[in-house]
Amino acid sequence: MAVKRAEDGWEMPKDRASNLELMWGSRERPSRGPRPGLTLDEIVRAGVRVADSEGLEALSMQRVAGELGYTTMSLYRYVSGKDQLVALMADAALGPPPGPGGGDWREEIEAWVRALWDGYRAHSWLMSVKIEGPPSGPQGLAWLEAALRALEGSGLDKGERISVTMFVNAATFSLARLAVDLKPLEDFATALTLGARTGQYPILASMIDDGTFESVGAPQTEFAQEVLPDLEFGLRRLLDGVEQHVNARKSAPTG
Repeated sequence: MAVKRAEDGWEMPKDRASNLELMWGSRERPSRGPRPGLTLDEIVRAGVRVADSEGLEALSMQRVAGELGYTTMSLYRYVSGKDQLVALMADAALGPPPGPGGGDWREEIEAWVRALWDGYRAHSWLMSVKIEGPPSGPQGLAWLEAALRALEGSGLDKGERISVTMFVNAATFSLARLAVDLKPLEDFATALTLGARTGQYPILASMIDDGTFESVGAPQTEFAQEVLPDLEFGLRRLLDGVEQHVNARKSAPTG
């Protein structure tokens, strides 16, 4: 993954640069107007509370200001608008990643994935935030650092550890978004039954006959836990493959 730097002749767009200044605390506090009675952290936390309880679509500068008991205009002394606030919220919402648990590398990366899943479950509005690139805020980089640390004992080289981290992060995010968007499965159950009658889907029909889909149509939770076993199964098979890859490389003849 190539990273361009300012000295390479690349200039960061002003809105993203402003977001980074706020995320990393490098922007000065407002100097005009009355003495600030708020902090940026308070505004971000209030935004997270609103999004957690009402969804991202309900978030507005006015709604966050009301949550804090301030006027809407007072918030604009800290953030330029909703888009910037959401960017700050997206970095802060998950909080710090899990620390080392003392297990082997597989246990560590599995704990990392489960913590990420739990974070998405607690803040499902994150599924609606557009991803525009690698993490750039303090918390985002902390999660990346934690995953790379967990994989240090895997035998993968540095580039491979980045690749595995990107893959498991994307898989966790995608399945979490599926869990958020997943609607009750009655339509799927009906479609399976109707489709089986046509004879066009013999594999699905056999799964109906042997009870593979017997739980289809069960009531769904707000954050569909039925997706979690798929994530856990896929992750373990991926890590099996990593082990095989590393072992094969160790046993390969040199020279």
